[in-house]
Amino acid sequence: MKKIIVIILILNAVLYAKPTMSQKNYDLLMSAEKLIELDEVKKAKEILNKLVLSKNDYAKSYAYQYLANLSLQTADYNKTKTYYETIIKLAALDENNIDRIKFSLSKIYLSLEEYDKCIILSKELLNNKNDLTLDLYESLIYAYYYKKEFKKSIVYSKKYNALSKEKKENIYQMLYSSHIELKKYAQAITTLNTMVKKWTQKQNYWLQLISLYQETKQYKKALATIELSYKEKILDPKKNTQFYVNLLLQNDLFQKGSLAIEQGINKGYIKKDARSFELLISAYLSAKEVDKAIKKLSTSKFAKTNKYKKILANLHYNNHHYKSTIKVLKSIAQKTKKEFDADVHILFALCYFELEDIKNTTLHLKKVYHSKKKKRAVEIAKVLQIKL
Repeated sequence: MKKIIVIILILNAVLYAKPTMSQKNYDLLMSAEKLIELDEVKKAKEILNKLVLSKNDYAKSYAYQYLANLSLQTADYNKTKTYYETIIKLAALDENNIDRIKFSLSKIYLSLEEYDKCIILSKELLNNKNDLTLDLYESLIYAYYYKKEFKKSIVYSKKYNALSKEKKENIYQMLYSSHIELKKYAQAITTLNTMVKKWTQKQNYWLQLISLYQETKQYKKALATIELSYKEKILDPKKNTQFYVNLLLQNDLFQKGSLAIEQGINKGYIKKDARSFELLISAYLSAKEVDKAIKKLSTSKFAKTNKYKKILANLHYNNHHYKSTIKVLKSIAQKTKKEFDADVHILFALCYFELEDIKNTTLHLKKVYHSKKKKRAVEIAKVLQIKL
């Protein structure tokens, strides 16, 4: 389709060109046109290269137009640039055609990362009366963005959106990215809200919006957005369960969070590993679901470390299950024979005191007394009215 459009444009140009050049040059252009249609590009180029040696600037300009289109088809942008620049220097074509060539050249500059040239040419064209305003704004949006002049890119994005009858996705993408680069998160959120409404099925826009709410600590909005995306069946819960859990916990919805973790693990959405176990225990404790925490700490393979055993021992103690506490503490002491843990022995002493075993209470307090936590042992002994 692109090739057909190029041929039609050239044909119209050549028809207009007939009165401006000799019949011979015109016939040569038509021959080149025919050869291009037959895909005999090499022969067509031979004719066109002869024409660019003509003394007639009109003939030269149209020949260069053909050559430019042929080089575009092979993505040889440097050659295309040279041809367009030559046409502009010849200045043989009418103003409207020259403007079109300049516009095409500005796009080539953009492709070749010659952003300053693209900007200069685009602004020059904006001062002329033509129907290219939106296209020129688009070039300026990209050129300034890639130059990292994000404020100017935003200016032209807003001008584009104000003038355009319909929202164009790539323009909004550039506007959003510019706000992010400038750390203008409130404006980025506003832009993303427009994008999720217009391009509702684009999952990445929803995820970016949720992440921005999270980044700016607007946790309620982040949670509401992800739940809306689930309701509208846009985001896949299977892929985003961990994200959802984090938002629940950030909103202090610990019970709901722990339930989401359980379901995620059971369905295979969340990996059953030490990290998810730690998150689940934390959620249980924050939700004051002590029984669930005790059950999980008593049975899980991830609860065999002293860190979790200490948590379990304290939970048993707070529930007045002193014998269960002592049992857990003994398993800790068995593992740490060479390393004295004063906190373990303090808990031992408190449990034995509750069980009215003063002998063992005193024994463990004395051990603490001869450690770095001597002051703590003295305080407890004083409260319990025990002599050390």
